[in-house]
Amino acid sequence: MAMIYILFRPILLWRDNMRTNFKEIKEDVLSFYDEMLETVKRCGYSEDDTSLKGLAAQAEKIKDDRFCLLIAGEAKSGKSTFINAYLGTEILPMDVRQCTSAVVEIAYGKEFCLRATYADDRVVTVQGEEAINDFLKKNAALDDDYRDIPVPTINNEIIIKYKGKKILEAEIVDLLEGVKRENIHRLPEEQYNQKIRNYIKEKQAHWQDVVVKIDIFYPFEDKSMRGVRIIDSPGVNAAGKVGDATARYIESADAIMFLRPITGVAIEANSFKEFLESKSVDRNKNAMFLVLTRTASESPDTIARAYEEFVNMFGTMKSDTRHGIVKEQIIPVDSKAELYFNKFRGMGTPEIRDYIKQLRAEQKAEAFLSLAWADACGDKEQLQEELKRISNFDVIDQALNKFGRKAQYIALSEFLGRILKMYAKMAVSLRDKIENYSLKAEDPHKLAVKISETQAELTDIENRLNQKVDEITVKYAGSGNKGLIQQEAEKVMAEFREEIKKLDADSSGSIEALEKASFRKVDSFVEFQDRLQKNVVAECNEALKVALSDKNTIEFTALEPDFTPEVVEEIKADVKKDSNESYTYTTGTTFTKSHTGSRFSQKKYYQLFSNSVSERLESIKSQAVRDLRSFVSHTVTAYTKELARNADQKRADLAKIKNDKKTADELQTLIEELKRELSLIEPAQKRVEELKGGIDGIV
Repeated sequence: MAMIYILFRPILLWRDNMRTNFKEIKEDVLSFYDEMLETVKRCGYSEDDTSLKGLAAQAEKIKDDRFCLLIAGEAKSGKSTFINAYLGTEILPMDVRQCTSAVVEIAYGKEFCLRATYADDRVVTVQGEEAINDFLKKNAALDDDYRDIPVPTINNEIIIKYKGKKILEAEIVDLLEGVKRENIHRLPEEQYNQKIRNYIKEKQAHWQDVVVKIDIFYPFEDKSMRGVRIIDSPGVNAAGKVGDATARYIESADAIMFLRPITGVAIEANSFKEFLESKSVDRNKNAMFLVLTRTASESPDTIARAYEEFVNMFGTMKSDTRHGIVKEQIIPVDSKAELYFNKFRGMGTPEIRDYIKQLRAEQKAEAFLSLAWADACGDKEQLQEELKRISNFDVIDQALNKFGRKAQYIALSEFLGRILKMYAKMAVSLRDKIENYSLKAEDPHKLAVKISETQAELTDIENRLNQKVDEITVKYAGSGNKGLIQQEAEKVMAEFREEIKKLDADSSGSIEALEKASFRKVDSFVEFQDRLQKNVVAECNEALKVALSDKNTIEFTALEPDFTPEVVEEIKADVKKDSNESYTYTTGTTFTKSHTGSRFSQKKYYQLFSNSVSERLESIKSQAVRDLRSFVSHTVTAYTKELARNADQKRADLAKIKNDKKTADELQTLIEELKRELSLIEPAQKRVEELKGGIDGIV
């Protein structure tokens, strides 16, 4: 189904008296930023200060918060109901039992509208709740005749791919073999295969009418929902494999929730395990959750027993795995209970009573709702508390705040770190001004001496600068294998070679294992480049005794390796053509004859693919080395310019104080004002440090 960017409903959580709700923490961070701006104004800082400009840009990004949540799962796992319950609004029709090939994306919009993209790139816009609901039921639901075959897979692998052109029988046979495990209704194999063939025959001529993407825009009244984007993905089949469209979304998601019923499906089924191990999920460093749905109809003992079984199977993965799923990321919920909770919020007790009475008359009232209403004795507040307990959706919020917001928490922490640096910068400036104005008030000649001494210090720093710059350049970007950049790049490649040596070239799973290893090493190069860039900046800060006022003056480079899933598929297709090998065979008994044939060799295929991938990674390694060496050069240049700016500003400040015509009384008043302002900075810094420490503890 579709990915969702979501701002969470406010829930107060506490850890050592520290709130862990992202929304509230973000508001605290921004309030500290506003407080700092007031201090900046009182201190007379220029609005053109580069540090302030950098903070302002970062503050806008924090205010424009985005969070992307991907909802995945097998058919009949209750994805639409879950999404509606979480959003607090019934946007998706819940009687649509399975989506077709369409990825459904939900985001904020000024008006409720839907934009559908078809396989032939046509775009249709639908407006109005009734029209949108009708469109979704017609275009996002499967035909009744084909509910028991894997339509999304067939659409993507055959119907859309061939666009009405002739489909070779071999391709259909390959498809039938590939979807054997998706026969979740256990139809006889012949009947199952025939249904698939019938579907292909019926839909092939109308391929252009397949909807591949549905964007839904909704005017959420809650402002916190306006940063939300939800992706409801149809691309997970019964074997846990993901389609290409879903794979692209997975890697950009902030969190992924895989839904499956808590009972009624064999717990030993491999769908979630294989989903975790798929290439796209394997590369995703974000939070992964297993959400167990439809708990309200089960007894507490059944829920507890099933939950423990899931925890034993999936919640004991080692903490150093890329997925990092732990017990807290397996969550039992009931979406219908949450839907009722949301519905009843805007209703009075008499309305609720009449509504439940009507449901009973129509025999549509769930047992848990009737029981909760009876236990509440007509009290709306008690009913809502019980529904919230049954739904367990508060735990969803808590888990997402704890595991899914890591990148956002890191951004908040970095932002607070920059605020602390700004306070430190202001404190140094205030102390210098206090000292220099005091010198002027006591003895103007002492100020002249101070100016001369400062000039000498600045000259000495400038003289030593070139030596430090050369040392840093040689350390990181030295020629040959002498520099850290080249050494660490070679280390990553050596680890890759050792890893693929352990793979069995004859194994049918060797290609996918090699793909996963390759993507991880590409990620390693990206991480290695980012880490070395930060190390260079930190060393410049330490060695040159100056921190850049604006990090944007450094051109941080992001490695963009030409190694996407599409590129890998092209490599596989190319090498597969050359993966046949000759063999000899004999015919006849009395008069034998030798023949030479050609057949596909898994081992040769693996070897060619491995060689090609290794060459590609060598190229990426070289690109990373070139980028980093260029980065070192640009960085030391940026620091040189920063030092020059600092020197010029220092000279200007001293000259201003020297030429200031204030009287002794005026100088004393000014000094007292500066001291008072300085006294306010330290407590402000402590408050920022405490909040930053709390955020770092969450991360």
